[in-house]
Amino acid sequence: MSLSLRTEYWDDLAARGAFKEFLITIHGLDLLEWETAGYWDYAYTPFSFFDGEQVVSSVCVYSLEAVIDGAPARVAQISGVGTLPNWRRQGLNRELTERALEWARDAHQTVFLFADTDAIPFYTACGFTPIDEFVEFVEARPVAMKGGAVKLDPGNKEHRQRIYKYAERRAPVSEKFSVLNPKLFAFHCLHSLKDRVYEIPALECLVCYERADGRLKIFDIVSEVPPAFEQIYPYIACDGDREVEFHFHTDKLGLEKLQARQLFGNNPFVKGTFPMERPVFPYTCRA
Repeated sequence: MSLSLRTEYWDDLAARGAFKEFLITIHGLDLLEWETAGYWDYAYTPFSFFDGEQVVSSVCVYSLEAVIDGAPARVAQISGVGTLPNWRRQGLNRELTERALEWARDAHQTVFLFADTDAIPFYTACGFTPIDEFVEFVEARPVAMKGGAVKLDPGNKEHRQRIYKYAERRAPVSEKFSVLNPKLFAFHCLHSLKDRVYEIPALECLVCYERADGRLKIFDIVSEVPPAFEQIYPYIACDGDREVEFHFHTDKLGLEKLQARQLFGNNPFVKGTFPMERPVFPYTCRA
């Protein structure tokens, strides 16, 4: 049977269902909770080969509103890439990637992705270039702890709605590089950050964080007016903190003695050039 290439098919619920099954098969990722909560995002555009009603190969482009060097921008992230085993080594992903890039090229300032290690040769062959990724950090200093950070449960409807309102109203956490997409943020809260979302009511902000072995990792700060770090830290501080690591640029946090180190393992790639040096890719920008 010949394959059909389809894109922008989210309104066809049978085709959307086939895509969801494909993601579970290829990536072990179930989008049902995200979809049921009302966060399905039409800015996430599929390019898929169908064999009848089954998705056999797919590439997606997530079009993301962003801020780069203080100016509004739109960036594209490639994700959801894969081919079912029986259809591999036929150039399907290569063709879909080329079509996706052609579609994204003129409307986006840059195109990037995070590659699985075994996919690095494929993206290199497609003309992508690896780029170093960094995190910023400071040594933790003793503070008078206030407490008062409230852990939120994204599985709770009331909490989830509160989280989403913060995301809809958020200001950029950085003027160097931020991504503004409340539905993608909601995805992270339902998956990778599910047990790491805290509200500080006194500061009207969310802080997504975890700590291990004396390192406090902050993944995002979400607020209409992001507070300085010295305001936030007393609410989330712990006596054992030796270091605070930030997974986004910290130019708006008022930090001193800031350091940076390279982050390994995510394998970021860009098509062409990236519009800044030494980027800290925001954790919650990852599709």
